[in-house]
Amino acid sequence: MDKPRAYEKVSQITLPDPSDQDPHPRLRVNGRGIHAGESFTALFPDGWHDVTLEVCWDVAGPACWYISNAGFSGICPVGLFVRR
Repeated sequence: MDKPRAYEKVSQITLPDPSDQDPHPRLRVNGRGIHAGESFTALFPDGWHDVTLEVCWDVAGPACWYISNAGFSGICPVGLFVRR
């Protein structure tokens, strides 16, 4: 399995700040809000994969976030371990 280099920080995608009242609240990595279209290298059972996160405007709340890459569309990005 491809391991992160010593200088790369591994973080977890977390739920939005509870005070974020936007119908499409931003998920967070290290306390920083993620923007639609951002890419990460995420850890999956078979190793690290590059993924891009997008927002579905027809869904409200944290569930509006999804992975736009083929083969990962049914996986929730919340809780994923990522590196940049």
